[in-house]
Amino acid sequence: MMEVLEELIRLPRKGEYMEIRLENIFSTTIRVQNGVVERIRVGTDEGGYIRLLAPRGSWWFESFQRWDDLKDKVEKAIAGASLLPKSNIEVVRRAPVRDEHKVTLPDDFRFKSLEDKTSLLLLYDQVLRETSPFLVSSLVEYRDEFRQIYLANSDGSLIYLEEPDISVSFVATARKEDNIEIYRNGVAGKAGFELVKNQETLAQEIGQRAVLLLEAPSFSGGVYDVILDPVLAGVFIHEAFGHLSESDTLYRNEELKRIMAKGKRVSSSVLNVFDDGSLDNLRGSSPYDDEGIPTGRTYLIKDGHLDGRLHSRETAFLMHEEVTGNARTINYRFPPIVRMTNTAIEAGEASREDLFSDIERGLYAVEYIGGNTALELFTFSAAYGYLIEKGKIKELVKDVVLSGNLFQTLDKIDAVADDFRWTEVGGCGKGGQIGLPTPTGSPHIRLREVLVGGSHND
Repeated sequence: MMEVLEELIRLPRKGEYMEIRLENIFSTTIRVQNGVVERIRVGTDEGGYIRLLAPRGSWWFESFQRWDDLKDKVEKAIAGASLLPKSNIEVVRRAPVRDEHKVTLPDDFRFKSLEDKTSLLLLYDQVLRETSPFLVSSLVEYRDEFRQIYLANSDGSLIYLEEPDISVSFVATARKEDNIEIYRNGVAGKAGFELVKNQETLAQEIGQRAVLLLEAPSFSGGVYDVILDPVLAGVFIHEAFGHLSESDTLYRNEELKRIMAKGKRVSSSVLNVFDDGSLDNLRGSSPYDDEGIPTGRTYLIKDGHLDGRLHSRETAFLMHEEVTGNARTINYRFPPIVRMTNTAIEAGEASREDLFSDIERGLYAVEYIGGNTALELFTFSAAYGYLIEKGKIKELVKDVVLSGNLFQTLDKIDAVADDFRWTEVGGCGKGGQIGLPTPTGSPHIRLREVLVGGSHND
């Protein structure tokens, strides 16, 4: 296939920029609910796209499901792009890259039988249901995917990538009289079948958490010193700040450009935030983005000041900035757009214990169940929380809601712990492309005097 692509990328003759993506995807999905196998899907999917930009023209994008007649498809794309209207669009050009990245998995899920996969899920479902008589519903979902990707462009780049992805998720529903609680969690990663094995303890913990929430009182809102756990802190910085750093939205919005001016102080000085697609073996990582640009680390906030933003070839050209390797697509049916990779709050110097020690009465907010953002405004619901009294974690509470102005809230972060960790479960949606792996990372962080909502506000 490399030889075929080598010929095709020479076809543009008039300064056009062209990308060809070819994908072969092997995948399995299994769903078990209340002891019943509800769904099994196994398949392969072959397809690709041609994306072409005439000089100072508009984008031509065409996706297809078979790899035959590629030369004819390219020639038609070149002809079609020449008919599009002129615009100010151009892209950053780069020196060609020739590279190949293959993956060896310790326990390759492609060679595990459906019986092995289904039996494991039935075991987990049984463990979940047997956790408590108050568990009224259980759901276990398994997904694996192995992608073989060819990327070629008119810069002369030819890249071959292999990308595995595997996950298992658990949902427990507990009920006591009219009170119903749902709790979910799981594991995911760029790994083999070994990642999803031996997760009985996690299944039990998820069932137990749903039952514990039945008895937890609703949080009484007010002004509190708040500690966010690494999961909630990572999701917060991804949703509330990371999306503002994606330049395909930024360069079209003059108000957002003003808000997100480089060098502007946007938080307290203890905060550092980065995006890094080059980290080993995280779900958001790849040696190259989907435009063939090498990935790397981009600091978004450095010592409290806005330090950078995320770019594709196009947005980097339009904003006269460096391309960052953040053009990503969910699959060959969609063009790449500016997306985060692995986004995180960098570890600080305080210990976790230091963050709690001098809080007289506060809130420890844990994990995440939903939220929304609108430029500077945000609302997030924690999965649950704990009251903090005299530096100690006390009563479990639920219905915890954090909301406010992003930059005012960032300025209230006064301590960042040294216990950094990544969270890889879940995915991000943007522009109709849902479920893109975008791990978030953070240590525990502390915010002073934050207005927190609950079911019964004081």
